[in-house]
Amino acid sequence: RAATRGDGVIGENITHNVKTIKSVPLKLNKPIDIEVRGEIYMSKKSFEKCNEQKKKDNEPLFANPRNAAAGSVRQLDSSIAAKRGLDFMAYFLPNPDKYGIKTQSEALEFLKELGFVTNYKLNGIAKNVKDIINYIDDLSSKRNSLPYEIDGVVLKVNSLDDEAKLGTTQRVPRWGIAYKF
Repeated sequence: RAATRGDGVIGENITHNVKTIKSVPLKLNKPIDIEVRGEIYMSKKSFEKCNEQKKKDNEPLFANPRNAAAGSVRQLDSSIAAKRGLDFMAYFLPNPDKYGIKTQSEALEFLKELGFVTNYKLNGIAKNVKDIINYIDDLSSKRNSLPYEIDGVVLKVNSLDDEAKLGTTQRVPRWGIAYKF
């Protein structure tokens, strides 16, 4: 099953559309039942292709890839979503301790082993603030060459023990923060 994040508790069932996304494995490489979180997105190339078609059909163009992906995945007709070239990137495992995972980086590797696409190659581990600043600067310089749009970097504590100690507020985790360009 696949669902939107909705209000944080209840989301919309979008399984029929997610099954059309080639980067979502229909069968995992290990026989397990697992919850995975990630992002459905539209590459720059798919965005351009969709807008070219909309232009030919005299339809309003999509404003940006993020809105295009969000609207596409919520279509009632899965053939429309299938034509839009959506992709999925897994980035979070809600219950890593169930699988003996101790760090964020191990969780991403596990998701990759299961057959999910992750952003593993762009991730890094920082030992200090200077490493974080250098990482942000490096990724910022690569930003335009990526096949998809990014608006920043998510910084997370790697140790899941530290993550548990830091906890969350009612709305946000204390163990992660988004840095926007």
